[in-house]
Amino acid sequence: MHLRRVLLLLALAQPLMAQVPAPYQDLYSLLTRDVSDFQASIDGVWNRSTYPVVFAGQLTDANSNNGPALLQPSSLTLIQSEVHLLKAVGVKAISVEVSFPMLNQDFFNSIGHPEYQSQFVTFYGNVVSAIRAEGLLVIVESQSLIPTGLQSKWGSGLQNYYASVTSFDAYENARAATAAIVASTMHPDYFVLQEEPDTETGQSGQAQAGTINGSTSMLSRTIAAVRATNVPGMKIGAGFGTWLQQYQLFANGFTRQHCGEMVTGQIQPCISQPLDFLDLHVFPINEQTVYCSAPPNPKVCSGPNFWQNTMAVVNTAMTANVPVTISQTWLRKVRDAEWMQINGDIQEAREAYSFWEPADLAYLQAIASLANYAHMRFVVPFNTQSYSAYLTWSSSTALQNEGGSNTPSQVFASVQSLGIGNAAAASYTNVAIGYHELIATDRTAPSDPSSVIVTRSSPTTATVTWLESTDDVGVAGYHIDRNGVHLADVFQPPFVDSSLTSGMNASYSVQAFDLAGRVSAKVGVVRRRPARH
Repeated sequence: MHLRRVLLLLALAQPLMAQVPAPYQDLYSLLTRDVSDFQASIDGVWNRSTYPVVFAGQLTDANSNNGPALLQPSSLTLIQSEVHLLKAVGVKAISVEVSFPMLNQDFFNSIGHPEYQSQFVTFYGNVVSAIRAEGLLVIVESQSLIPTGLQSKWGSGLQNYYASVTSFDAYENARAATAAIVASTMHPDYFVLQEEPDTETGQSGQAQAGTINGSTSMLSRTIAAVRATNVPGMKIGAGFGTWLQQYQLFANGFTRQHCGEMVTGQIQPCISQPLDFLDLHVFPINEQTVYCSAPPNPKVCSGPNFWQNTMAVVNTAMTANVPVTISQTWLRKVRDAEWMQINGDIQEAREAYSFWEPADLAYLQAIASLANYAHMRFVVPFNTQSYSAYLTWSSSTALQNEGGSNTPSQVFASVQSLGIGNAAAASYTNVAIGYHELIATDRTAPSDPSSVIVTRSSPTTATVTWLESTDDVGVAGYHIDRNGVHLADVFQPPFVDSSLTSGMNASYSVQAFDLAGRVSAKVGVVRRRPARH
């Protein structure tokens, strides 16, 4: 790790308590301690050797929970831009969530849109093409579609479909058959077949899906169905969130250890065929979580240290010689006594504020260290929007009961809007720069832009176009100069200058840059097109 990287990470990871709002100072201190202890635990076993971990990014604009809006023509444009942004950050793979019952014909029939089947098959084929066109690997993760709450976009039709699947046997069969369709459609490099058994139970209403017996049974059927597709080179895995109280039973069952033996008071079930990797979701790392179940009868945790759970699961997989992956992770902003007691939307809305950046980057450093220690195949941080935008906390942006009056949906809308604007202006957060420093070896400057053309479309407006640059990692954006003075940064061409005055002479140049701070030459206009009136 070179000096610039070390200095940047150290500077960004320092807790800035003076900048932390009063409602969160106790939470910031708690999480800073937890991250520090997590890192220390990793450092105690890791010899500092590195491994070719595939660090990846979430393609949030293609998430199946976005609903039928994905089929709008503008959707693919947003997705292509997000792919470009993630490549600029330095990822080598992109993860797409395509959760059950997406691509299931019975589901589409039940909501009155049988045509969605072919439309979504085409859509996800286009998504894969957009990812592979950038030379990136494809990761597909499958949970269950979200039926209620802020992230629910499928309406009552999804709820009714879940209710119509009255037996767990029918649910298992539908889940397996749908996974096979996803595999055949997308041909991913990595396919995560199950991710959060407890969450799936809550969303689908299938109680057995969240048990170790039901989960291993369902996974066994899905493995067989997906293997039968014979997709070349595809690796399949499955996993769970490390907050599960029965994490050890799930880790044993998914890595096929102690099968049939008595473990923690019950017979250990196992999947029928081996997985290529064990996948984890790592969110809370609280050391002293109070509760492990939701109201009205919250159950006190028997093993409350969640980062220790993560370390234990990793060691279980390493003992079984099963590779480990992390398909979702971020530092969850929750107090010890709040876990499972407050709405998840509130926890995620808290993540929107810029004072968290040092803690978020320190957390990503810990996850990167863990990935290198455990020789993980891939790691996918969760909050892609945090590479473009954080909100400045104030009474006008704060959550209700936490210094302001905003609902989680209002906070999400604000940070999403800011992120869209920042991304277009090639503006990146410290977390984006820090993640780039962690995962990318950026050795060269971008190539020079070419074919710069200016069209004066009116006396006060000019449009600048050019052929895009290339970079060994990814082009982060372009500096635009007018008459030798910096005017703006943009993510992609074209640039529209609407700040001209009538009769003003304007000369433009374009310069590409990457997140390592390297720049191309400034390239001036090669051709002007006169205004058309």
